[in-house]
Amino acid sequence: MKNKKLIFSLVVVSVFVFAACNKTHDGPSLTPEQKSLTGRIWKLQSLTVPQTSDPSKDSSIIQSCADSALMAFDVYGNYQLADGSKNGCDSIAVPYDHGNWALSSDNDSLFLKGKRNFAWKLEKLNDTVITATFRDSISPAKNWLKKITLK
Repeated sequence: MKNKKLIFSLVVVSVFVFAACNKTHDGPSLTPEQKSLTGRIWKLQSLTVPQTSDPSKDSSIIQSCADSALMAFDVYGNYQLADGSKNGCDSIAVPYDHGNWALSSDNDSLFLKGKRNFAWKLEKLNDTVITATFRDSISPAKNWLKKITLK
């Protein structure tokens, strides 16, 4: 009889303890755009520059191995653009890097701060696609306007 009262008391106390606990979230609260950005691992679909002969048309600049490049954004503001190929892909065109990311207050620009810093002008950002343009310059003489698409 004494054991039954003890067990019953423990159960009642346990119920009150668990009911009194506040639920905490596992991360910061995110805007819909931030949720779209961090909700998956993105795969590089295209990286282009305007054609020299006809700037209204785009020309692909990625090597065949760079089509396996992957990009991830976490909820704490970290990003990584990594080579996902099996044999490695040394590409000057794809800026493989890791660092911190932030969206502008109006969600029209994505800032990437790593070994090199980029400001991507977002054309489209949703759960299935990121399309952006950015300036990439490794020297003053070589300054390209690039368009990137991640799916």
